[in-house]
Amino acid sequence: MNDEILYKRIKDDGRVSVILDYYIIPENISADYCDLKCYGIKIKKTSVYEGRGKTVDIKQINNVFYRLSDTEEFMAYIAEKRTEPCTLREAVEKYIVESIDRAKKSA
Repeated sequence: MNDEILYKRIKDDGRVSVILDYYIIPENISADYCDLKCYGIKIKKTSVYEGRGKTVDIKQINNVFYRLSDTEEFMAYIAEKRTEPCTLREAVEKYIVESIDRAKKSA
């Protein structure tokens, strides 16, 4: 089983308390032959209501990045925007397109 690394927690208290947890999911590509890793992303949104009711929404995308530094840069990007689980896929797609555009401009 792969471990999760909590990258950042954002908590907003109000009438509904919302906690956004951003995780990096490291995965071994092939442990038998080498120690290469890839990294996935997970966002967990927990909403706690006044009457003590609670909802949890989780979205995970595996194998997005092959460098931890790229993963951490992306995590900072989505945490700054307070990305929620329902928009994680869109955020990944937008980030990749922007990264490609930056690479083309610097080439």
